[in-house]
Amino acid sequence: MSFSTALTVSAAITYIRQESMSNFLSIWLSSFITAWPIVFISILVIAPQINKILDKLVNQSINRDLQAKK
Repeated sequence: MSFSTALTVSAAITYIRQESMSNFLSIWLSSFITAWPIVFISILVIAPQINKILDKLVNQSINRDLQAKK
């Protein structure tokens, strides 16, 4: 997941910011090598927190729906 995310985002940002496409590939690969570990760590640290928040929100919504049906 982190590989494809870093690859896609680094390509998009490199494309947007690049005025000349002559050295796009080398700049993209350099950006990707920097981005991949950052994205990997972010997924490890942030994803569990987001999942906890989403679980609470979904459970609250389900509980409200069940209460409304009674």
